[in-house]
Amino acid sequence: MKRLLPLALLLCAAAPAFAESACDDLSTQMQMNECANEGFETADAALNAVYRQVVGKLADAPVALAKLKAAQRLWVQLRDADLEAQYPVGKDEDPRMLYGSMYPMLYIGAKAALTETRTAYLRNEFLERSEYDL
Repeated sequence: MKRLLPLALLLCAAAPAFAESACDDLSTQMQMNECANEGFETADAALNAVYRQVVGKLADAPVALAKLKAAQRLWVQLRDADLEAQYPVGKDEDPRMLYGSMYPMLYIGAKAALTETRTAYLRNEFLERSEYDL
C-alpha cells in the first residue's frame, strides 16, 4: 500500500495534463466548433508569447518598439478585415443562414491560420533573423 501511494499522488498531479480536450470527440458540429476555438486560443497564446519576446528584444530601441506596436495594431485590423472579406455578412444577415452551422468553425479556423502565420512572421523576422541578414 505504501508503494502505491507515491504512484497515486503522481497520477493525481498529472491529471490536468490528461484532461479531455474539446478535440477528443468530434461527433457533433458544436464539438467541432469548440475544437476550432481551442485551436485559435492555442494560436493566440503562441502569438502573444512571441510578441512579448519581440517587445523584450526591442526594449532598448524605442522607435522600433513603437513601430512594432503600430504594426501589430494594424495587423489585427487587417486580419479582421480579411476574415470579413472571406466570410462576408451583411448588416441584417445571419452568418449561419449564409454559411450553415459550420460557420463558427470555418471562421475561427481561418482566424487561427492567420494568427499562426503572423506568429511565424514575428518569430522569423524579429527573433531568428540576424540583424545583418538582408
